[in-house]
Amino acid sequence: MTSLIVLAALAAIPVILIVVLRVNAAIAFMSLCLGSVLVTYTTGDAASIASGLASHPNPEVVRWISLALLIVPFILATLFTRKNVKGGSRHVLNFIPALATGVLLALLVTPLLGGGLQHQVQNQQLWHQMDSLQTAVLLGGAFFSLLFILITHRHHNAEEKHAKH
Repeated sequence: MTSLIVLAALAAIPVILIVVLRVNAAIAFMSLCLGSVLVTYTTGDAASIASGLASHPNPEVVRWISLALLIVPFILATLFTRKNVKGGSRHVLNFIPALATGVLLALLVTPLLGGGLQHQVQNQQLWHQMDSLQTAVLLGGAFFSLLFILITHRHHNAEEKHAKH
């Protein structure tokens, strides 16, 4: 039961933060993608630096560095874009990338959890459903994030042109 709560929290907390703080979910989604790239390409070097000259970095250090590299871009994006989404229709459009952000965070964090908790979460039926939707979450999140940016950017430019006249 604890593992189901952990999985639900991993997916729900980002969505709640994005909605309540009126964060630009498109940027939050892209920041998680950036975090994933950082984990993939820089964890080894960062762990080596953190572990000093040890030939084999401690797996716990590697895990915590990976979690930090994944989550810090999301936290920064959340802080930098809070109160950025204004208007009723934009909140609705912002919800789809927010939902994709929550599911993506759960998909990316779960493999980085400690051994026992990771296996418990991955044994949940909800995890298998989320994992099977990974491609759809990535493609849908990217599409709706870009769409949200396009719509909000165009609307902003139209307001500027109207205000100049």
